[in-house]
Parts: sequence; C-alpha cells; structure tokens
Amino acid sequence: MLTISENMNQYVRLGLFSLMAGLLFLPSGSLWGEDVTDQQYPESLEKELGTLMREGAANSTDLTRLLRLAGLYLDLGYGVYIDREQKLAAFQEGARVAQKALDLRESSAEAHFLYAANLGSAAELEGLVAAALTIQKLKKHVHRVLELDPENVQAHHMLGRMYEELPWVLGGDQEVAGDHLKMAVSLDSHYAPAGLDLAKWYLKHEQNLEAVRELTRVVNTPPLKKRWIWERIHRPEARDLLQQILSQGNVGRSNDHS
Repeated sequence: MLTISENMNQYVRLGLFSLMAGLLFLPSGSLWGEDVTDQQYPESLEKELGTLMREGAANSTDLTRLLRLAGLYLDLGYGVYIDREQKLAAFQEGARVAQKALDLRESSAEAHFLYAANLGSAAELEGLVAAALTIQKLKKHVHRVLELDPENVQAHHMLGRMYEELPWVLGGDQEVAGDHLKMAVSLDSHYAPAGLDLAKWYLKHEQNLEAVRELTRVVNTPPLKKRWIWERIHRPEARDLLQQILSQGNVGRSNDHS
C-alpha cells in the first residue's frame, strides 16, 4: 500500500507530465504580428530556416531575426518534425535563440513567450526531472509576458494550462485556470489551442453545453494565421472530441456558475 507521501509524489508526477505534454500543443510565437510567412506551409519552414542559418541569424544581434528563428524552431518541433531527437534539438535551439533575444531586450514579451514555449517543450521530451526543474522558470517568464502585454493571448492560454494541470501543491488552481482560458478565447476567438483547452476545462467541470459550443467554434473557425496547424492538429482533435460528446447524449447538461 502506498504511503501518503508516495501518493503525493505520484500525484505530482502525473501532474507534471500532463502539464509538460500540454506545452507541445502551443503553436509558435511566430503567430505574433503580421508578416509574409503567415500563410506558409510546413514544407517551406525548413527552407526559411536554412536561409536564416546561412545568413548567420543564430548569432545575429538583430532582435527581429532572432525572434523569427526561435519561432521557426518551435513551429518545426511542434508541427513538422516527428523524430524525438530532431524535435528536442529544435526546441533546445529555439530556447537558446530566444534567450539571446532576451539578452538583447528583456522587455520583449515575444522573446519571453518563445523562450518559455521552447524550453517547456524540450523539458517534456527530456523527462520528469527536467520538467520539475523547469516549472518555476516557465511561470516566471509567462507572468513576465503578461506584465509587458496584459492582453497576450498565448500567455493567458499557457497560464491556463499550467494552473489546470499542476497539482495544488505546485500551485494548481482550477478557477484561475478557467479565468485565463476564457480570457484567451475572448481576446482571440480564432486561436484554436485556447478554444480546445477551454472546451476540455468545461468538460472537466461538467459544463457540457459550453464545451460543445467551444468545440463547434474551433471546428468551424479557421485561424487568421498558420492555418496548416489548425488543419493538421487542432480541427481534427476538436471534431473527434465533439463527436464523442454528442454520441454520449450529454449535450444539454451544464453546471456553469460563472
């Protein structure tokens, strides 16, 4: 029989794995801002990466180039690469480049987010110890994003995931999680990852009607940028989850107290 301490350790372990795995469902910081790459397809990302590398972008002192490079590494590791080692190398290099951007301009909200997203994704691939050591650093950088940009959609989404998945002993808070996820969706209704996670939060709290509404919106609302990620990952997941709920016949049930 497990002791109380062993049960708690197991609870913390599961929470960390769940949280860090969720970070891989964050699309790139390159979604920020308008640029000519917004309509790129996956196969063009590596071509752009090669061009930037040949131009020496990895050692550049140009903030814009560093941010673009860190965003590319996150996109590739998240949505293109399949091999674990290739994904890990991309996330690690993305974090390194984002840190270089932070060294140039600590007040860059995008640099803080790209650093946290790449670092968290790498830690998930490296395992439990890396994840546990990374949690507080991630929180620090994401909170810093919101200090610099209170209406940053991706930061609200990431904090929502953290507060939902972390056990209470590490600062988890279901109510705060819901607040951040709802804020992310209210700020950008096209941002599919936040809509997906808000729908899951609703299901967890037996607010099935609200979950169906969110999932339906995700399925029917293409993003303004990086549509290929939505087509490849977010829309199929939302559609499958929606069909699962509808097949169970619990659509009309809701416990929304907000």
